[in-house]
Amino acid sequence: MELCRGCDLHFEIPELNVVVVEAPRSIVNYLSRLPFVRYVEEDVVVRAFEVQWNVEMINATDVWSTYSPVYGDAAYGYNPTIRVAVVDTGIDYQHVDLREAVTYCIVSLRNTRTFYKGTNLKNCADSNGHGTHVAGIIAARLNGQGVAGVAPKVLLYAVRVLDASGSGYVSDVAKGIVEAVKGPDNTAGTDDDADVISMSLGGPHSNVLYDAVLYAYSYNVVLVAAAGNEGASQPACPACYPEVIAVGAVDSNYSVPDWSNRNPDVVAPGVNVLSTWPKNRYAYASGTSMACPHVSATVALIQALRLASGLRKLTPSEVREVLISTAIDLGPPGYDEVHGYGLVDAYAAVNNALTS
Repeated sequence: MELCRGCDLHFEIPELNVVVVEAPRSIVNYLSRLPFVRYVEEDVVVRAFEVQWNVEMINATDVWSTYSPVYGDAAYGYNPTIRVAVVDTGIDYQHVDLREAVTYCIVSLRNTRTFYKGTNLKNCADSNGHGTHVAGIIAARLNGQGVAGVAPKVLLYAVRVLDASGSGYVSDVAKGIVEAVKGPDNTAGTDDDADVISMSLGGPHSNVLYDAVLYAYSYNVVLVAAAGNEGASQPACPACYPEVIAVGAVDSNYSVPDWSNRNPDVVAPGVNVLSTWPKNRYAYASGTSMACPHVSATVALIQALRLASGLRKLTPSEVREVLISTAIDLGPPGYDEVHGYGLVDAYAAVNNALTS
């Protein structure tokens, strides 16, 4: 310390031959020139990782950093007229990472003869956890706590059509889709409609379900669904329908697990994804259910930034084209049955949507 008079010694790490001090800039410059000093560097602040591998993997953080200086909160998915409807088991609207996200509640549970539409969010409380996990991947707030979603300022509609066991009737799903399209004013085609419907669920073909999909599509609502986890050769429904963007799963090594149904449109992170869980908890989960909301949130980013830049929202077919044309190709060149068109790339998709 004789060489560092005026320095405030904090501590030493003798195993690394490191001394941690607070010193004036003049002394720092002097020490850095000494031949026996290997390096002098700032003791920078580090923080617990709020942004997870899955959000980084689809380049969502690049959207935030590039476009927030120009378009503000739209770079995080915010626009008062943009909403993602999460059709699932409900959402823990009191979760610290979600309490500012959920604005409206729709319930359709035939087995308990329960139907509700309104702002009493207690009716959409999540007794399972699945819907809360999905919602966090989309919209967990960038608030210095827990995790962050792909679109951390987007608004959500909680559409509870699955019960505490995680199951529900296809008619409830269809009803939930229709009510999300109609929105709080009960009129389809107005500003309070859901713009994106995210469905991390599936089953066999159903006429009523397909009719609901066509209804939403006719009002330019973008539909996104999980491909399914059976290792089947085709996506489950509603992901099986051509009007719906089917999403398969990929892990952190860009590998598609055997259980992810084949022939998706795109893939997204769906293995060991950390997200919100009821009662202010967090949990890891795997499945195409986790992959689907990455794409739903990416669509919200596209639409919010389009509006912020003075452009109109894209139609569902235009959104599909943007997503598949900008996806990161995996596997054989072009479309293949395992990866679809590739890994969704939020940054490339937004860039394309703003310039095309």
